Amino acid sequence: MLPAMMTVEESIEQLLSRLEAEHDFRIVYACESGSRAWGFASPDSDYDIRFLFVRPQRCYLSVVQGTEAIDLPLEGDLDAGGWDVRKAAGLLGKSNGALVEWLHSPIVYREAPGFLDRWRKVASEVFSPKASADHYRGLAKQMLHAKLSGSRVRAKDYLYALRASLAARWVLDGRGAPPVPFADLLVMANEDVVSLVPGLLKHKEATAESETMERIPALDDFLHQCMLETEKKISQIPPISIRVDAVDRLLRREVRSCHIQPVSAFTLDRVRMPDVLFFDAVAGSHAYGTNLETSDVDRKGVFIAPNSLIGGLDSIEQVSDERSDQVYYELGRFVSLLLRNNPNALEMIAIPEDCVRFRHPLFKLLSPGIFLSKLCEKTFGEYAMSQIRKARGLNKKIVNPQPEKRHSMLSFCHVPEGQGSVPLLEWLAAHGMDPADCGVTAVRNAGGLFAIYHDQAGEFRGLISPKDADALVFSSVSKDARPVCWMHFNEDAFKSHCKAHREYWEWVEQRNEERYLTNASHGRGYDSKNLMHTIRLLEMAGEIAREGVLRIRRPNREFLLQIRAGDFAYEELVARAETLHADLESAFAKSGLPESPDRETVNELLVGIREEFWIGG
Repeated sequence: MLPAMMTVEESIEQLLSRLEAEHDFRIVYACESGSRAWGFASPDSDYDIRFLFVRPQRCYLSVVQGTEAIDLPLEGDLDAGGWDVRKAAGLLGKSNGALVEWLHSPIVYREAPGFLDRWRKVASEVFSPKASADHYRGLAKQMLHAKLSGSRVRAKDYLYALRASLAARWVLDGRGAPPVPFADLLVMANEDVVSLVPGLLKHKEATAESETMERIPALDDFLHQCMLETEKKISQIPPISIRVDAVDRLLRREVRSCHIQPVSAFTLDRVRMPDVLFFDAVAGSHAYGTNLETSDVDRKGVFIAPNSLIGGLDSIEQVSDERSDQVYYELGRFVSLLLRNNPNALEMIAIPEDCVRFRHPLFKLLSPGIFLSKLCEKTFGEYAMSQIRKARGLNKKIVNPQPEKRHSMLSFCHVPEGQGSVPLLEWLAAHGMDPADCGVTAVRNAGGLFAIYHDQAGEFRGLISPKDADALVFSSVSKDARPVCWMHFNEDAFKSHCKAHREYWEWVEQRNEERYLTNASHGRGYDSKNLMHTIRLLEMAGEIAREGVLRIRRPNREFLLQIRAGDFAYEELVARAETLHADLESAFAKSGLPESPDRETVNELLVGIREEFWIGG
């Protein structure tokens, strides 16, 4: 039986998705075949699910045949099986009856865009009446000789034999491929036989498939007569040569189009699928050895986009989550970062083995020796020093929290009074004036200065636009009207407040709470994790210059964790960083590393990896 709380369609979709993951192919079409598609299922009828699949492109360029058909054991009520599109295309050229029926099934579970239009069109172009009629003749003959030979028979066998006989008649009548629903074929039967059908259907639908019934002489005679007529007519039909060109074009189109996906399809889940994944690892603190029990698990990886996204109009560089804790680079983007000696990219090609979740054999071709160069002095150095600026930036947010509710625009409006000013709302309240009874006009040649008028008769529109709380609304004022006061609106201060409020609460929403609490608790006024990375990056750069190595797992874990815990003053760490940074110039000047990676070599490597990945497997 089907899993509890799951519809048939959901169970079938789950099965199809599981098959795709297990066999590394894509199911482009799935339908119902057999009695449910024909329209006369029994209460205990299985779901006969038939599907067509496309394997990775490299499989079609191999001398090894590979998986062409899959027949699965029965899973509850689900009886599934499918063919590779290469096998299906070959059978389509022969007008294979089973395949043609799949393509015209009234119950479709999955279809790639345009699939049925393409396949039905070719099926019609290459249709062979002789092959099709012979297929149904064979089915009818099998039923008559094997299933309908006893004194008692099953309603199912009568219906199967009758459907096959009528389908053969349909084809031999010049009507093309027969329809799948049984009811549509009844136009090929005489009235006596048609009158018997409701009883057969009622019997089959109400009983188990194994239950038998008395023979029906009139139906037996009709079936035998159909067999004699069919065999005679088939013998008179000349054979038709297979249209290899048509089915070849269809196969090439299907394999190609199956692997054309829009950029929007490349989600994190998609780039982790085996057909495009190139590298996957746990990065960040787990790789450096500075992780704590509360540390997040950062994921970094590389995927290889299909040729359709490399040679087409669309392109893709990377896929990531909102906080960039999970980032997967497209191979081209990744190699370009390596070429520029980007620290994050370089770390990935030397990441500790215990952090690697998947690595394609070709990934090892991206060795540090090809990419390490004197560019690291700048890339590691500048990246490290930028962490110092970030470390101080967090303090501004810690010591300057913003209120949950943003201040209103009128809070930045003041009335000049004496040698100073009074907030507008306070001034109006002190004078017994309701802001709703006021009007405002701009003052010519005096930016930021406005005239305020008051009238309880409702002559004015108020001060704030009802459509936009961040905009003044101006009133029409008579020439002889006199303002009750003048108002100055500090628009720059208001915009600055809005920006600070937005950025603060975005930061609150996205911040790592454990990291925030650590920085708030040590009270040093800086983000200690940023400064830990500053020291780590500068030490790594020195090792690259002096030893030509990428040492990702840091040997001084305890010292780095002391920095993270806030055990050192900001000034002390900055001084240490400046010393390490200054030493880099001398270390790289003496280094035997090249000025930069060899672009031609890297480009040749990139092209070779792409070609080998898609063709070589």
